[in-house]
Amino acid sequence: MIVKLAVATGRLLLRLLNWIQQLLEKRGQGIRAPKRNISTGTNTESGQGFWREEVIDEKPEIMTHYDEGEAFFKAGKLDEAERFFLTAATRNPKDSRVYARLGLIYLQKKSYTDATEALKVAVKLDRFNPSRHYNLALAYEGKNDNQRAIATIREAISLDPVSPKYRTLLERLLNKK
Repeated sequence: MIVKLAVATGRLLLRLLNWIQQLLEKRGQGIRAPKRNISTGTNTESGQGFWREEVIDEKPEIMTHYDEGEAFFKAGKLDEAERFFLTAATRNPKDSRVYARLGLIYLQKKSYTDATEALKVAVKLDRFNPSRHYNLALAYEGKNDNQRAIATIREAISLDPVSPKYRTLLERLLNKK
């Protein structure tokens, strides 16, 4: 009795997953569920257990542009890195890492207005990352906008109260007043 119930539950779950797959394919998101052998609990395509999903429409060149930009950034070639990060931003405008790197590039070039704009986007996309707020505070400090810098670094401290570099920046900003 229990075995029949388990098999029936597995079949119902498989039907539900197939229905979800069809619904997502209609929406164009392209998630593919592997065929599953209910009796052995493995995927018939790959031999792996349980559930594995693949995103078909993922663009691998997005990571390539980011990775190449990262390599140039680490090598200190800021102009080349900027070019690749801008391409990555146009390909994947919701990746906060790209805007964070662009902001760091502009900070190093002392282009504080551009840094502020790029880091505002990074903060908007990843508002719970304290380093995004910290870098934005540095950009505001470079523009001599201490009020916004103080408010922004306080946000970083509220997200990560342990990091000493955030408190050091806050103290430096408060002493400028």
